[in-house]
Amino acid sequence: MVLEGEAGHQDSIVRTEYSVNTLIENGVELEKLGYAIANWNRAQAQTKTAALLTQYAGRIELIIANNDDMALGAIDAFRDSKIPKEDWPGVVGIDGTDVGLAAVKRGEMIGTVYNDKEGQAQEMLNLAFAIATGGKQERHSFY
Repeated sequence: MVLEGEAGHQDSIVRTEYSVNTLIENGVELEKLGYAIANWNRAQAQTKTAALLTQYAGRIELIIANNDDMALGAIDAFRDSKIPKEDWPGVVGIDGTDVGLAAVKRGEMIGTVYNDKEGQAQEMLNLAFAIATGGKQERHSFY
């Protein structure tokens, strides 16, 4: 099962495709039972997951969420369902947020992928500087 951010949003598309393709390329057999657009939102993910739990009772083995908040929403739905924790499917998020990492430490999520926002911002600054100065490759830091 996949919990996606916004419909048609580039990050949603890329995160979903990369996650699924990586699993397939590594020999994991997948059957897509369902997906839901949850708009990067924990509460929406909880509601959508609860509905999918009813539809696919006992068949969900893995939930891939496009961010940690939606992964945590899925966990909220499992907690509310009274399904024993040992029977929860694996839940994976993206962003490596503090709350996502805490959920991994508690054993509620099996993982989260770190999104290096600081590194991305640094490289955007370097690129903008290079463009503005005619391609000079000096590196500047704002940290």
